Amino acid sequence: MRSGMMQAAWYRQTGGTEVLNVSELPKPEPAQGQVLVRLIAHGVNPTDCKRRAGLRGERSHQLKIPGYDGAGIIEAVGDHVDPARTGEAVWVWEGFHNQWFGTAAEFICVDQSRAMPLPASSSFAHGACLGVPALTACHALMLAGPLADESVIVTGAAGVVCNYAVQMAKIMGARVLAVVRGESAKQDDAIQAGADQVINTDRDSLLEAALDFTKGRGARCLIDVDLGAHLAIASRITAVNGTISSFGTASNPKPTLDWTPMMQRNIRLCGIGIFSVPELRKIEALRFVQTCLERDALWHRIDSRWPLTAMALAHERQEQGRPRGKVIVTISEETFKQP
Repeated sequence: MRSGMMQAAWYRQTGGTEVLNVSELPKPEPAQGQVLVRLIAHGVNPTDCKRRAGLRGERSHQLKIPGYDGAGIIEAVGDHVDPARTGEAVWVWEGFHNQWFGTAAEFICVDQSRAMPLPASSSFAHGACLGVPALTACHALMLAGPLADESVIVTGAAGVVCNYAVQMAKIMGARVLAVVRGESAKQDDAIQAGADQVINTDRDSLLEAALDFTKGRGARCLIDVDLGAHLAIASRITAVNGTISSFGTASNPKPTLDWTPMMQRNIRLCGIGIFSVPELRKIEALRFVQTCLERDALWHRIDSRWPLTAMALAHERQEQGRPRGKVIVTISEETFKQP
């Protein structure tokens, strides 16, 4: 590879995975307040695929390197950044936010606050799992206030975001009912995350299980991966003064809301778009995630690993394969850190 260049996955036109290219691009240089991270691993998120497909409303033909999440080593720092950070292992969050180059490349420049220390107990692959899903899960829980000794219901508990939500709710001291559907292996994932009880809606009634789990009071916090599928009963399984947090309505993008029972029970309904969350709230969630990481308190499920040259296949796996865990792209041939 030529000096001053790097390998990166990129696209100009939105569309299917065929628009993704992998080739040499200029290596970035850190500006004031930034760090240059040599990436070892990149984590694929559903939102990466949606932006590439044009489902986020973007029509610019400017070259884009996808990817919000990644992990690697700080190679250089810009002005006003402590030079001692050079050589530090870090995990990157919101790498693609408000700029056109993300973590699907050998190098990325980000604000120093977007590169968090990666403990020795965590691999680079684990660091690339965090970012969007971990912060989304944490913010969704924090919206409900203190959760010690409270009941939390988490649907889609085998998915990346909601599996983190189960783990973090337990760390916060809550009792957790995890909800899955499909193969029994998903139940195993929810159990490993620490859920107090797991139900499978292919055979169990969510309404009955939730009321039994909460002794008829409903949960203080309901985190719902698919609000469109559960909105009809959401007010019945959420406690008075409780909070419903959701980041998806896949089965019913325009669900009908029966507002009266929610109003009477003073239930708050919150949509989660992590990139629109106020910075101070994100920092609050970030600190909690970092503390969990430093205590080696989080379990990271990895679905599959792909080389950078197979970026299109990694996106296909995310879009079509119903992955169990995070899809990871190995950027560097360097051996992953072992926890």
